[in-house]
Amino acid sequence: MVVHVVVDISKCSGCRYCEMWCSYVHHKVFSTSLSRIRVIKDDIIGMDFPIVCQHCEQVACVSVCPTGALYIDDKGIVKLERERCTKCGACLNVCPYHAVFKNPIDGTPLICDLCNGNAVCITKCPTNALSLYPLTEVSITGLEKLGEHYKLAFSEYKKLLERWGIHAKFK
Repeated sequence: MVVHVVVDISKCSGCRYCEMWCSYVHHKVFSTSLSRIRVIKDDIIGMDFPIVCQHCEQVACVSVCPTGALYIDDKGIVKLERERCTKCGACLNVCPYHAVFKNPIDGTPLICDLCNGNAVCITKCPTNALSLYPLTEVSITGLEKLGEHYKLAFSEYKKLLERWGIHAKFK
């Protein structure tokens, strides 16, 4: 079963602890630029939202990697084989969640690996805004009866659900 980090945006304070602890676990330094999770701050609507790999079922970053440096392990987690990576950046460009980041030190991709099952961002979040859940799929029917205005609204709703890791099928 594939799992991923889910964000409760009503609880996120924008403190960036998740970023700091992620970089510390992977690189032994506190640096937001080395984190595999990034907090986006939107001052217009007053919201902070962590962006992190969703370990998609259709993994675009893995399929576009020309050398096979990115792969999916037996737990469904995207992993990087550093020595095979050419630092081409193709994986950064195809991620639908913009959750693949470039390592400023060596140019390799930074992708959440769930800290090998003990996601430190979740354990260190002081507001409990982060959780670990299995990928979910929902199906919504009856859209053919709605007008175009409602179909557009559902399209936007689908995008929002996907950011939260819920893959919706609208029929």
